[in-house]
Amino acid sequence: MDECIHSTSVKIRPVNSQHAINNGFECLTGLKRRTRATQLQPQVFDYADLWQGDRPLLQSLRDIYGNRKLDSLGGSYGWPVRYRQVEDYERLGITTLAEYLDAFRHGGIRLPYLRHMSLNRALPALRPFLKEPDEFKPNWADRPWLDRLGGPELFIGQRDTVFGNVHQDQVAVHVGFVQLEGEKEFIIFPPEDGQYLYRIPGRQFPYELRNSQIHFAELENFERFPLLRKASPQSIVLRAGEAMFLPADWWHTTRNLTDSVSYSVRIVNTTNVLKTIARHFQGVPRLIRRQLNKRS
Repeated sequence: MDECIHSTSVKIRPVNSQHAINNGFECLTGLKRRTRATQLQPQVFDYADLWQGDRPLLQSLRDIYGNRKLDSLGGSYGWPVRYRQVEDYERLGITTLAEYLDAFRHGGIRLPYLRHMSLNRALPALRPFLKEPDEFKPNWADRPWLDRLGGPELFIGQRDTVFGNVHQDQVAVHVGFVQLEGEKEFIIFPPEDGQYLYRIPGRQFPYELRNSQIHFAELENFERFPLLRKASPQSIVLRAGEAMFLPADWWHTTRNLTDSVSYSVRIVNTTNVLKTIARHFQGVPRLIRRQLNKRS
């Protein structure tokens, strides 16, 4: 029988991805006791039905959008190709999505992580062929005009590429993840661990303290981040055909253990809508202060 692993020798506790995760590290085995989002606990479950197209997802992506320039693929949070990466791609001779996907499939070239590809803004022709699991529903933010809030997105990355710094998603949204290809490791922290994670404000409205100074590579750098010793990180490996529901305000960062293709969507419903609205209002005085500081 699978078991949750309670490790006292390391700070990051690996948790078998066939289990839900509770604050007390209780195991809820597989699909037999699978729960809905209202329990507000991280949960991993089997799900292989996200992509409903006749052709493989990446083939459809290449056929429909292969001519798109990489630096034109705007994401709901930002851009899949950061400004600092443009020159990297140019040196590799890669400027279009088709060139990136070909290099990703064939290997041999080290590629930057292509992330936050917005299905609403950049890849709308794929949306009708995506069927999300019931665990992600209802989702009131899953509307094209709410893309900044809900933002269904694709992530494509080679082995050992990382998302980067530990963070929370904005304004108390829940997050749903589906692993389409490969394996991805999530390091997650409960919301109350924020006090140990060296928080800094986000760069976008409502400027919450939702980012951490701690990068994936520094998760055990206790000399630089001594408070990190008090945190309770857990490691979850999401494999192809698996999905995870991550409740609002859980801290996380990721690393692709293999070449990886994954999907994420941010979720708002009865369990978090009041917090989401409140977080937006709380950002108004911060915005005013920032504007006044720019003028002074």
